[in-house]
Amino acid sequence: MSNTFIIFIYIFAVYGFSNMMVFGSGPFKIFETIRYISSEISTHFSKVFSCMMCLPANIGLICSLVNWFLIPNISLTPFNILLGGTNLWWLALIGDCCFTSGVVWIIHNIETFFENIGNGISNNQ
Repeated sequence: MSNTFIIFIYIFAVYGFSNMMVFGSGPFKIFETIRYISSEISTHFSKVFSCMMCLPANIGLICSLVNWFLIPNISLTPFNILLGGTNLWWLALIGDCCFTSGVVWIIHNIETFFENIGNGISNNQ
């Protein structure tokens, strides 16, 4: 498979998972339960599971860790594709964290923009 295709699949998979975790209830209300339990632990954890910028950053970090250390023969995250032959695992972790958070945030804002247009809401003040 081409690297561009892998990156697109990665982007849409992470966006879909983040969207389900932040806004969805899930089967048997599992995502609502995770958000509730995290809010009972601390306010920091509740923000992680309710923010479309925070959660993808953590997902990107976890995906990069799993890809770099557990399945290093297959590059699945963008910075593991770029830095796969090097020993710059720490740079790949930071890069995947930032890339994932940024891309999901952009997609989320585009979606929100078009939802607001569809609902007749204007941001002009």
